[in-house]
Amino acid sequence: MNLKHPTTDSQPNTPSNIKNGVLLLNKPEGMGSTHALNIVKRALRLKKAGHGGTLDPFAEGLLLILIGKATRFMEYYGEEKEYVSVIRLGVRTDTDDPDGEVIEEREIKDIDIEKVKEVLKKFEGEFMQKVPLYSAVKIDGKRLYKLARKGAKVELPERKVEIKEIELLDYSLPFLTIRTVVKKGVYLRSLARDIGDELGCGAYLYKLKRISVSPFTIEDAYTIEDIKNGNYKIIPLKDALPHFPSVTLSGDDVWKIRHGMKVRGFYPEGIYYVKDSLGNPVAVARGITFGLKPEKVINEGV
Repeated sequence: MNLKHPTTDSQPNTPSNIKNGVLLLNKPEGMGSTHALNIVKRALRLKKAGHGGTLDPFAEGLLLILIGKATRFMEYYGEEKEYVSVIRLGVRTDTDDPDGEVIEEREIKDIDIEKVKEVLKKFEGEFMQKVPLYSAVKIDGKRLYKLARKGAKVELPERKVEIKEIELLDYSLPFLTIRTVVKKGVYLRSLARDIGDELGCGAYLYKLKRISVSPFTIEDAYTIEDIKNGNYKIIPLKDALPHFPSVTLSGDDVWKIRHGMKVRGFYPEGIYYVKDSLGNPVAVARGITFGLKPEKVINEGV
């Protein structure tokens, strides 16, 4: 599932001229997200950087590398993500992915393409999802994966999640390939497991590729080799934030927002990107009752 990003004739940015921004990485399969981040930090000599939205080692695709002050805005990215998943029917693993131990094998029978489509529709919209046993979710202050490694019997917690789109791309038993657009909090490993349970044969997530992390897509991402060779562009923070509805303020209102104060006005509930009258970034703010309250102020000159 390799996708080629467009080439560019412009000169690559360097840490010396873009200190705060977002770099789009096409993480390869077989590498952990932290490992990939550390490679990028060494290659670009970055002092401060983080990644947005962990991809497991077996997965590939878009990983956001947030640089400098952009790390403060990590929570605002990835409200929606798009994935292509390959699901292996007839086999269950303890981790719900290919890195785990096989715990059950079942016969695949009476599963035609129409039945698969019918089952997939059950997972469109909001529903309660059990988290994977091997996950970082805490129970009584302890990580689930640590409890699992000790052999502890635990009741998996459920969370309300939302899948906005789910589509069957390929039906080649024992494999299904699906595309999903999900809101924050969805576990694709749990989805594969639950699809297998609904089909009566069990399943695990065999392959995973992340296609987008709102508002960015993999078409604009760079490989590790691209980055090592200097063929990359960092998106400046001021250009990486305007995926929220924008609000333009002037005069005293700009001063108030910059100093953490609320400004009056009617703003429907939600997150806003605040600019001054010259188009300079001011803050990320939240609409509240009859006002706008800053959540993260953007320093001048970013």
